[in-house]
Amino acid sequence: MRIAAIGLVPDLTLQLAKLAAMSAGGKVIASYSFSLTRSDIGYLENIQPDILLFSGGTDGGNSRYVLENARKLAASSLSCPVIYAGNRAAAEEVVDLMPAKEVIVTENLMPEVGQVNLEPAREKIRDLFLKRIVSGRGLSEIVDLFGTPPQPTPLAVFELISAIPQYQTDWSDLAAIDIGGANTDFYSNTESYLETDTVILKGIREPKVKRTVEGDLGLRVSAHSLADSGWAYLEERLKGLGLEVERLRKHLDKIALDLDYLPQSEEETLFDRLLAETCVYYAALRHSGGWRETYTPQGRVYVQTGKDLRRVKAIVGSGGFLAASGSAETMRRPLQKLRTYGQERKLLPEKPLFYADRQYLFSLLGNLVGKYPKEATALAVALLENLKDED
Repeated sequence: MRIAAIGLVPDLTLQLAKLAAMSAGGKVIASYSFSLTRSDIGYLENIQPDILLFSGGTDGGNSRYVLENARKLAASSLSCPVIYAGNRAAAEEVVDLMPAKEVIVTENLMPEVGQVNLEPAREKIRDLFLKRIVSGRGLSEIVDLFGTPPQPTPLAVFELISAIPQYQTDWSDLAAIDIGGANTDFYSNTESYLETDTVILKGIREPKVKRTVEGDLGLRVSAHSLADSGWAYLEERLKGLGLEVERLRKHLDKIALDLDYLPQSEEETLFDRLLAETCVYYAALRHSGGWRETYTPQGRVYVQTGKDLRRVKAIVGSGGFLAASGSAETMRRPLQKLRTYGQERKLLPEKPLFYADRQYLFSLLGNLVGKYPKEATALAVALLENLKDED
């Protein structure tokens, strides 16, 4: 599901809109804060998202930007449904301003400052998925056969990651990384912020279960954009291994032309591994939070932004490459390198164990969690392969 997110403050309502979209299995293809410009509207009209998630303001708070953006959206040629999850006091006026649009009103993503309320918006996104995609793309026969609607793969994995610690108590605090041909998904289930006298949280307190998706990080469809985004990491790794940059560029051209291409030599296998490492590095960079040191009259403190992953004890590799990997190094090496990023200390898992979803069953089992949570979660962890530390 291609979702465009509109919020008010980037670190607050916009961030919550993006989290709601991603946790519902969507891919955020555009996001905006404050007032929409003509070029913003033009871009949205050009890409035509499947859903527009429209938020902004606490209940009874600022409605200026919300109403201004509603007028601009009303005048646009956007045809997708609009889920409004903003200031409750402005909801009726938003609907009135967009009479030609399908506007679905739900509870505010942030009713009060600091209060996170993602589930109502997530539920509306799921409903639209079932209505527009399951019915519209001929999947009704699957629903009739199995008695339950299929979920988009990211949502199914999200539900499984949510349920595993609840029903398999030895598996609290876990993460999963799913590298595909076009995207890399990062999931985590751990408390996002540990309150202490020396750590101050900036921005929202992120949810315990979180998903991020990176559309520029993939091993085939997005291979060239992966190289662009991750060139700093790739170049350093190539230099350390004594590999030629041009050889990697030729490999990128080859796999971009043939998305089903499999490595035919040790060098090509190594190139794919380096690309997978780069996916892990940048997906973890964007998913995890960090600390910056600062000083106050009371002494030294740390300002935290984003999510704290230090307590994660297990990381599961899924997707084609990580599911097939027999080594933990593809995940361990980039995470270790990322611990210090610029002047920020990244809050990454400290001593995790690494596993592979060898049979790539997480998305399938995630479809069973609703009816059979104990059985689905038990099977999911039983089939994981504990990866070795070294190649």
